[in-house]
Amino acid sequence: MESVRRYVFPIVWMLIFAVIALALAKLAFFPANAEAGEGDELYPTAEFDQYATVVPETGDITSTMALDAIVQPDAGTPVLAKASGEITKIWVKNGDTVAKGDRILQVRVPQDPVAVESASGDPAAPGPDGEPLPAPAPDPAPAQEYLYLNLTAPEAGRITGLTLAEWQSTTAGQTVATLSPGTYSIVAGLSPEEQLQLLDLDIEATAELPTAAEPVPCTAPTITEDATVQEPTSPSEPEAPPGVFEEYPGMEQEQSSGTSAAQLRCPVPEGIKIVPGLSVKVSVDLGSASGVMTVPTTAVEGNGTDGTVYVFDEATGEPTPVPVTLGLRGEGVVEIVEGLEEGQEILQFVPGVDNPEGAMVGGEMW
Repeated sequence: MESVRRYVFPIVWMLIFAVIALALAKLAFFPANAEAGEGDELYPTAEFDQYATVVPETGDITSTMALDAIVQPDAGTPVLAKASGEITKIWVKNGDTVAKGDRILQVRVPQDPVAVESASGDPAAPGPDGEPLPAPAPDPAPAQEYLYLNLTAPEAGRITGLTLAEWQSTTAGQTVATLSPGTYSIVAGLSPEEQLQLLDLDIEATAELPTAAEPVPCTAPTITEDATVQEPTSPSEPEAPPGVFEEYPGMEQEQSSGTSAAQLRCPVPEGIKIVPGLSVKVSVDLGSASGVMTVPTTAVEGNGTDGTVYVFDEATGEPTPVPVTLGLRGEGVVEIVEGLEEGQEILQFVPGVDNPEGAMVGGEMW
């Protein structure tokens, strides 16, 4: 009995204390209602307040339009044949640089032969016996004559697209080569909404090039439009937008709606290392304003100048839409031109949006 009290009881008490310690640790670090989300301990559990409110603030805003673009070689000038004939000489090859007026090739054009009349021009005279003398032998046919014409460069450039060889035939008006100016442009597709924003605007833009340490100013930007506009396809039948991106598959720009029917072109300055097909980011300055009323982008619904914000109706317990006039859009904020008063509370998030912080809501960022 003495041995039991000395050895067995202490061991039993140590086991009891160990069980109690484990139970306390489980209660402290592993509560009963804690559940792992789909086997992932990193699942977020926080929820946003869909009826959280904000008040308009007064501040400064700067609006820019971000565009995806690519580098394209500028269109060349076609060299057209002036007459039909055979090429007797070619002085240049693809890749050669020529000046205005330099010879490119020579064409020989056949000429009509001149008719040769008889020496006397009268009928044959009779012989001594009264019989007419035999007619004189006709002169040999005249040799074919040719007119040799030199085709010269209409302007300076680099020869491309020359596929003809000597003694091949060419026809008047045929393109025998192209004079590339050796310059490039940055081309960005514009959706109809983006083009609308640039109407009546003195465009000021910069381009981020991987070969330039600082953004490159876009000098003399222009907007070109396609000759035809295709109807937007249904979601089940995706189609690549026409225009500049057709020449470089895979280089597509996300459209807000409709089909790209215009492009913004910026000439690449001299001295910038560039290659065709290079991806470029273009930033267009849409303007800035100081001391204007702004609200978070998450609170606004709509594009262009027509928008909607929501206020909480305490009587019905439901959000109520309030029409507003929108102005500039900056990073995370939108200018309210009309429709709200200072200090008026509005909902911070557009109703029905599941993830207001993780996605752009209340319209598209320009």
